[in-house]
Amino acid sequence: MIVLKGLFAKLKAELAFVVLLAVASAGAYFYVRAERAIADRDAVLHRAELICKSAGIDFLSSRPRIADGVDCGTRVQRLAEWKGEAERQTAQLMAQALADNAARQARDNDAARRAAEAAQSAALAMEKADAEAERRNLVDREWFAAVNHVAGLRAPH
Repeated sequence: MIVLKGLFAKLKAELAFVVLLAVASAGAYFYVRAERAIADRDAVLHRAELICKSAGIDFLSSRPRIADGVDCGTRVQRLAEWKGEAERQTAQLMAQALADNAARQARDNDAARRAAEAAQSAALAMEKADAEAERRNLVDREWFAAVNHVAGLRAPH
């Protein structure tokens, strides 16, 4: 207890210095915070200027009574809308191209199926005509028509 009384007596004697130390500490804290805020503001301003330059316009307003960055913000917003519209149109074109490709693939598959069926039918007709020619020992008009059909040619009239 005596130690505490001695400590409080010394603090009371140095109260002006303790208050000064507390005020100086608070001032230093606020100074550092203000410096950080200024640095953050400068970084944001620099990024805004870079964005405006890439959008093809200055950050600083050339019109009186218009705040800096307003023209740039409008330009960036229009560019973003244009980009969105371009992406939407690109997606539509890609979807249409995929649908066209699928339809073309279906037509090609159908044509290939019909060609395979026609080739199989022609091969069967040729086998029949060949067997008939061998049986009769005669190559006639039907045999030549079957050969032409296998080769993809029209039958003679």
